[in-house]
Amino acid sequence: MAALEQALASLGEVYVCAPQSEHSGASRGITLRRPLRFHEVGERRFAVDGTPADSVMVALCLLLDFHPDLVVSGINNGPNLGENEFYSGTVAGAAEGAKHGIPSIAVSVTERENLDFAPAASFTAQLARQVGEKGLPPGVALNVNVPHPRYQGVEVTRQCRKISRNVMVEGRDPRGRPYYWMDEQIPLDNAEPGSDYAAVREGRISVTPLRFDNTADDLIDRLRTWMAVPAGNQR
Repeated sequence: MAALEQALASLGEVYVCAPQSEHSGASRGITLRRPLRFHEVGERRFAVDGTPADSVMVALCLLLDFHPDLVVSGINNGPNLGENEFYSGTVAGAAEGAKHGIPSIAVSVTERENLDFAPAASFTAQLARQVGEKGLPPGVALNVNVPHPRYQGVEVTRQCRKISRNVMVEGRDPRGRPYYWMDEQIPLDNAEPGSDYAAVREGRISVTPLRFDNTADDLIDRLRTWMAVPAGNQR
């Protein structure tokens, strides 16, 4: 986050509002069954005891007295590709910004250890400048995945279809009771050309435009024929 804040500072005034602890896999979860709190940790820096989506809501509803030009979520340590975009707290932060009509970017690097966030932050700042100049359609966010430690070029991609295999690894606690730890296997050879996984596999930055209106418009008329009620059953 510090690398991203520094890179974006050249574009304008940056406010940081983020969860105070990790929320990987939080998706678009929000806090409803307990009070939500935040505290200031530095100049224009705030920590929220909630999810990424909570953090964007807190910033927009409580902290800022203006409409921001851009929401950037990340930098996540680890990729958010394919179906994992549905579970990603990082993508959820950008989705919340897009829901409010704000151009938004989610950014991740493809490794989890020994990370240098500077290249991803630098690219995100360049992309943010382009978004600021050219805009994004309402309700759209960009999901960015940066190969680590180096990348070769950039590709605009589509979300990969499901290629991962979910794995539940069994273990035993000290009392001998079973527990399960979720993991996944990802055979990258199966990633279709033009997808986010394929681009990262080949060492390119993946930029995927995501739209958060999930309506299957092509099925609406067909489903309406299913719902037609016979005249004799109407009241």
